[in-house]
Amino acid sequence: MPHRRSPGRVLVVTLLVVTAGYLAWRVAVLAGLEAHFGSGFDEQRFNRLQQEYDRREDAFARADARMRKLIAEHPRAERIDWSRYRTCVREPGRPSDTCTTTPPRDQKVYDALWGVSVILYQPKDEGRTFYRFYHEDPPRYTIMRAPEDTAEEAEEYADAHGFRSTRPLGPGWTILGPIDDIGREEKQFP
Repeated sequence: MPHRRSPGRVLVVTLLVVTAGYLAWRVAVLAGLEAHFGSGFDEQRFNRLQQEYDRREDAFARADARMRKLIAEHPRAERIDWSRYRTCVREPGRPSDTCTTTPPRDQKVYDALWGVSVILYQPKDEGRTFYRFYHEDPPRYTIMRAPEDTAEEAEEYADAHGFRSTRPLGPGWTILGPIDDIGREEKQFP
């Protein structure tokens, strides 16, 4: 006697297969979009940052020299951040940062940098200075100045701190791709 398939069972199996297929397709599409537009490597942003760095290499060198002076003026600082209008220093044991208005000569140096939102130094990062870009849609990209680092050391640093990709710009300068974990980014740049 042949086994008959019940129409209800066929319908349930069909619905399960269609639902599983739809969910798999959706996961694949969303993963592809995330990899292309999300917090993954973005070739166009890297290219643009490299072009702007190349055009303004002297401006980055002047900003780095000024930041080194700020670091020398505040050797115990836990953090120094310099933006167009304010320069803030976090000293050990103080409840908050001490901020001053950025002097006009420093504003001129800063203005020569294209798109940089803040220049940041933290001694926990062993002599590295970060030029952070916030003005564009997330994820956030960074140019790192690490005079002692080789390209391999910069890449190791980036991997250890959650940056997804790197591109060397020249001796001691590297573009760091985004940190895709917000908690890890806040820990890196508190």
